[in-house]
Amino acid sequence: MPITTTDGVTSYSALLVGGLIAFSLTGTVSVQCMVYFRLFPRESSLFKGLVAGIWLLDLIHSAFIGASLYLYFINWFGEESQINVIPWSVAFTVVITAVQTFIAHCFFANKIYRSSKKNWYFTGPVVFLAFLRLIAAGTSTGEMIAVGHYSSFNRAYPGWIFTLGLSLSSAVDVLIAGCLIYLLRKLKLQMGSTSKMSVFSHLSMSFTNNRTSRIKVVDTLTLYTLENGFLTGVATTASLICWLSMPHNLSFLGLHFVIEKLYANSILASLNTRKELRDMRPRISPWADRSLPVLTADDFGSNPPRDPLNMLNPLDRYNSRPSTPIKQSRMPLEVTVERVIEQESESLRALAVMSRSNSDSSNKPNSNSHTRVDSAGSTYKYDHPKRVSRTPTIMSWKQHTHAEYPDFDLPDMPRYP
Repeated sequence: MPITTTDGVTSYSALLVGGLIAFSLTGTVSVQCMVYFRLFPRESSLFKGLVAGIWLLDLIHSAFIGASLYLYFINWFGEESQINVIPWSVAFTVVITAVQTFIAHCFFANKIYRSSKKNWYFTGPVVFLAFLRLIAAGTSTGEMIAVGHYSSFNRAYPGWIFTLGLSLSSAVDVLIAGCLIYLLRKLKLQMGSTSKMSVFSHLSMSFTNNRTSRIKVVDTLTLYTLENGFLTGVATTASLICWLSMPHNLSFLGLHFVIEKLYANSILASLNTRKELRDMRPRISPWADRSLPVLTADDFGSNPPRDPLNMLNPLDRYNSRPSTPIKQSRMPLEVTVERVIEQESESLRALAVMSRSNSDSSNKPNSNSHTRVDSAGSTYKYDHPKRVSRTPTIMSWKQHTHAEYPDFDLPDMPRYP
């Protein structure tokens, strides 16, 4: 059924409002990307490439939205029948949204995989459904270009493919949020039981404060997970409802413009909030638990909370992560010890006699020798090279530190000059 005049007004309004919101969110994505590169200049190439790819896809998506709005509002101005036409730029926004959605789903699936200790029972369904959603969106794009009109696209076929894609996207969002919340809840319970045992067994008040900070971080991560899953899930579900309940106008397309931006922002927000989570951590001390998070629950997955009085492994908190820069090395410790050798007069007299006898037995004249008189009144020859040195003996060494773990001192034996 072609789009009527009333539906045309609704469609133009939805496209305009959706395009404006999408452009504003593009600015948010750009700011998030610039903040990321400023906060994490030493991040691994993999994460930098991921952020750059997300940024590029978002800009291309915005360009296609702008081209679509130009066709509807300028090129086809006054031609109400053209609202039923599907421009090629609109079709490509669907597939770019699918690619961005797939990247976001894989990103959070990796978090689930690491948080669950490589459990594919959690991760497998997420990846499988995300891949099906990508295939459905790609097929929808091809069908949009092939049929060329919304009145033909919203029929039973290929309409059900577009419906399947939106349904899978919403299902994956709910599944990801549920898995992450479950793993964070499980982690919080483990931290509570371990901390309680440590407090009563060691009576460590500092560890109690550290436990509170850790639980606060987990609660913050849970809130972030709910917010990310809620925003993307609500937008996708709203677009699906409009597609099913109002197939004769383009309200679903205005919402669909926004979906890609929300997925891009969800990934970037997850990366950039690591700085805030680090600031929430207590200062690391010899009594502190060193398994605090920097990204999400996956930072807790392989490092369960340990005994705060266990000092056998001081390198635990320096497990290298792509997002964690290595601390600056401390200045090496330099120690100088002076030792002065003191000799009694009797020892000096004995050495002088030895020097005199050696000088007498030598046939070669020594220009450095001269005659001295001791306290008893007897004369003897004193040779300069044989005199006892009173120059201080200097003993010095440097306290070396490990190149990668600067707070882990490597003791070294003193070095004598």
